[in-house]
Amino acid sequence: MTEIFFFVIGLFFGSFANVCIRRIPYNKSIVLPASHCPKCLIPIRWKDNIPIVSFLMLKGKCRNCKANISLEYPIVELLTGLYFLLSYLSFGISFSLLISIILGFYLIVISFIDMHLKIVPDILSVSLIFIGIILSPINSAIKYSFLNSITGICFAGFFLLTISYIGSKIYKKEVMGGGDIKLLAAGGGFLGISNIFHAFITACFIGGFVGLVLILFKKKKSSDFIPFGPYISISIILIFFLSHFIHITLLNLINSSIDMFSAR
Repeated sequence: MTEIFFFVIGLFFGSFANVCIRRIPYNKSIVLPASHCPKCLIPIRWKDNIPIVSFLMLKGKCRNCKANISLEYPIVELLTGLYFLLSYLSFGISFSLLISIILGFYLIVISFIDMHLKIVPDILSVSLIFIGIILSPINSAIKYSFLNSITGICFAGFFLLTISYIGSKIYKKEVMGGGDIKLLAAGGGFLGISNIFHAFITACFIGGFVGLVLILFKKKKSSDFIPFGPYISISIILIFFLSHFIHITLLNLINSSIDMFSAR
């Protein structure tokens, strides 16, 4: 029953994520006006705004003007719902669950904005940096350390800034946007120095592989700019989950060792 609760809550947060994705880059309020059709601008009634269900019932069209509704809306809702469910199954009711939900929601919004507009809004990346610092005392991924959060932010930001500077000198063009630098710095606040370095390497592998596939299938040219934010986001989440499992495994090993010696 709890699993269903988190999945459904995730669906509604996914609906809110869609609002953020389409308004934050344009400095629009995420509260007012109420959700409306982007074509006819008529407010959407509550029964037409139920995540996934309304999209299916309306067959992907606005009830009023019959304009097509982007498939991205239910995709974001489903993705967020599944992510909330996975977080609960992985962390249970814990501080790690809270951190995972906040981090994942931010990164979903950031990823889709970056895919659309090739930008990472400062209001998202900078606020995520501060959230990482605030949550550091309850974050097992950085050993509950405020200092580890700060050093992770500084290392990640300086590291990617250096790579960006060297790359721009070699290729005579911008190779890494400022938004990506701040996004990796935000990840450093949640993961610490070693973990955020692993996340960066993972992002490079994932991004490189996807880019190669797109080029091979002639969807992109080698000279085309490919947003890096989604790959950074995916990697931050992967390493966050992995660091938790490593932490739990080590604790279990320590406890088992203590029990074994106590039994003697």
